[in-house]
Amino acid sequence: MSSMHAYTSERIITGERIVVNGVVLVEGERVVAVGSGHELAIPAEAQRHDLGDAIICPGFVDIHAHGGDGADCTEGTPEAVLTTARRHLRAGTTSLLPTTATAPLECVWRAFDAIIAAHSLQQGDGARLLGIHAEGNWFAESQRGAHAPELLGPATPEVQERLLSYAPHLTRVTLAPELEGALGLIRSLAERGVLVSGGHSDALYAEVCRAMAVGLRHITHLWSGMSTVRRIGPKRFSGMLEAGLVEEGLTGEIIADGYHLPTSLMKMAYRLKGPEKLCLVSDAMQASGLGPGEYNIGGLSAVVEAGYDVAVLVDRTAFAGSVSTMGQCLQHVVRMVGISLLDAVRMATVTPARIINRHDIGRLAPGAYADLLALAPDSLAPRRVMLGGRWVN
Repeated sequence: MSSMHAYTSERIITGERIVVNGVVLVEGERVVAVGSGHELAIPAEAQRHDLGDAIICPGFVDIHAHGGDGADCTEGTPEAVLTTARRHLRAGTTSLLPTTATAPLECVWRAFDAIIAAHSLQQGDGARLLGIHAEGNWFAESQRGAHAPELLGPATPEVQERLLSYAPHLTRVTLAPELEGALGLIRSLAERGVLVSGGHSDALYAEVCRAMAVGLRHITHLWSGMSTVRRIGPKRFSGMLEAGLVEEGLTGEIIADGYHLPTSLMKMAYRLKGPEKLCLVSDAMQASGLGPGEYNIGGLSAVVEAGYDVAVLVDRTAFAGSVSTMGQCLQHVVRMVGISLLDAVRMATVTPARIINRHDIGRLAPGAYADLLALAPDSLAPRRVMLGGRWVN
């Protein structure tokens, strides 16, 4: 039996364009070709699969997710990371960047080791792991959100040295660039190929620009946990938010769960950054996939209330991550924000992949991993999920 498969559908979204009455050729775990039926000849030996009215698109790429199904990537066990990967794969995320939260440093290093170990233990039943995203502990206390305030502050030279020792496995680090020693750390991380993101920061616009000069390239969850315009004496000074929205050298992300940001702000981010520089993230925490209840986020208590698909600290002072999936975020920006399906898919697939410098995921193109979703045309919910050429549901 041939190892080549041809998947046909009324509509295919490659991540960058729409193909009507198209076909995706897959051999092994990779895409061979994509095109319309009249421009792409299906080899005689290929096994044909007609997906009818389903919309074929790339699997979602989530570059900011903390947990799911009761597991948290900061727990420090490979099984917690694998549980998170399995939860999000079921919902259409085929590539995932496990994200740690602020914790005692020995717990942070243990979590890093667990993520590294989980990568070698994967057996194709969870989203592809993309490295490590460290979110914390190097934040401004004034913009802490759901991060434990007593653990926040600058990274000492010893801590920086330990962090840099993980550089081969670090895909992304989020930090506040105005903290003491941060500019040197940003430069060192960027020189090692790590994406440095600004977040949970009280930086002024000029401080963000100085950080850009040494390697800052991305802004973590726009509006959430960052400085904005404020008055110092008679003058107004803009902050990290404004820099993230208008600086060409910065990409950004939004948590499009319908709670973290109102529709107007999501529209603003989309119009200012465009789908090439703005991506969707879930920022999902351990309650994703479970439902109402009380949970622990980095030592802080959070609650998910019945009828609300978001976690909040028990004192109601801040959100504590979302319980959404990338699929739900995509559905929300199409239905409620008015973003076209093509651009929404781009923001959930090829754009986040490019932000972390991955060109083998998030798109349907020759040589890319055959990570396919078959979306229902009405609800946009995933009917089927393919990971590396193999259907997983």
